Parts: sequence; structure tokens; C-alpha cells
Amino acid sequence: MRSGEDSNHFGSPIGPFHNPSKGSYCFWEPAGVGRSELVIKKSRFLGTARRIGSPQEAKDWVSKERETHPGAKHVVHAFLIGPPNSEVVGMHDDGEPKGTAGRPVLEAIRGSGLRNVLVTVTRYFGGTKLGTGGLVHAYGDCAKAALATTPMAEVRSVVAYHLGIPYECYDGLVRLLDSIGCRKEGVEFGEEVSLIVHLPEEGCERYLEEIKNLCRGRCRLEPMVKE
Repeated sequence: MRSGEDSNHFGSPIGPFHNPSKGSYCFWEPAGVGRSELVIKKSRFLGTARRIGSPQEAKDWVSKERETHPGAKHVVHAFLIGPPNSEVVGMHDDGEPKGTAGRPVLEAIRGSGLRNVLVTVTRYFGGTKLGTGGLVHAYGDCAKAALATTPMAEVRSVVAYHLGIPYECYDGLVRLLDSIGCRKEGVEFGEEVSLIVHLPEEGCERYLEEIKNLCRGRCRLEPMVKE
């Protein structure tokens, strides 16, 4: 699903793990915060890029930006969330002429290759109007500069499994998961060790076989699928 890219849109949330029917993906997201500052004809533009996981989180960060800069005339933003086959986007001109602010910020995001990202550009008006072209360049350049300073992390599509294994296999499983960069959660120690593992979709069958071999077949694997 892809949302409409209107100028006042906060979209809908993305689920926590991959639905195999949607296709595999690999992309980059922020691993920290990027910042920039431009001064153009006495107007001050402050750019911030950060990771978000939902449109509501974008809305919350925009509100915080307004609280942090009560004297600013405009807090423009754009965001892009999710993999290419199910992305949600949003943008807002915040009082600037339509298409001169939110749109160039969104285009800067698309050009960066980052996803799950919100960029805000806060403007302190300097008394001189920049014109349509000037605004497009100012907001776009400030967004690009913030994105260029943003640390990145790779995101791969994963398939989640409920896993149950004997106690004596747990340490070996942890080493195996660490070696292939797999996330685990919900670890419980009962009659067996039960947990949820997130395996990369690419090569998943091979990793499942490695887990089975590690446990000599004494494991319980149940796939989880996000609808």
C-alpha cells in the first residue's frame, strides 16, 4: 500500500515484521540523528533527520519541534516509512506556498535512499521573501544536508518463528544467531527454552536447517506471519 502524497497527511502504521507475500526487501534507515543549518537572506533553516516507525511518531516529533522553536515561523516536514512495496509517505508545507517546502523535503528523502525517516526543516524568517524557486532550493538543500550527516543501518526483510529448543542447545543457538545478525526476543526458560527469532528471508531455509542440525532435530519451529 502506498499512501497519497498530499501536503497534510500522516498515513497509517507499518507492522513490526515481514509478510512473505509482500516480497523481500533490503534498505537503509537512520541509526542516529542528522542535523544541518543554512542561513539564506537572513532566514535561518534548521534541518533534522531521524528514524521513525509510524506516522503518529512523525506527528509527535513535529509537535516537539514546534515546542523547541516557539519563535520559528514554519516547521516543514516530510517522512517515508516502510519498504518500497508497502511504503507510507507524508509531508506538510506548514504555511509556505504549496509545493515549495514539503515536496522538496520529500524529494530529498527519496534521493537519499533512506527509509523509516522523518525530516523537519524549521525556518526562522529573516524578513526577506525568497520567492518560489528560492524556497524550493532552501528547503531541499537543508533537508539534503541533514540527511547527509545521518548515520545509517541496513534493514533486511525477515520472517519470524516461534522456536523451542533444549537447554543444552541455547548457547550454540545464540552464537549462530549472532553470526548471521538475527534478532531474538521473548526468551522464556520453562521445560525448554522458547523464544522468537527473526531470520533473514533471503537464505531462511538454510538458517532453519542450521538450527535443526544444531539441535539434532530436537526443536520446535512455528512460522509467524503478519497479516
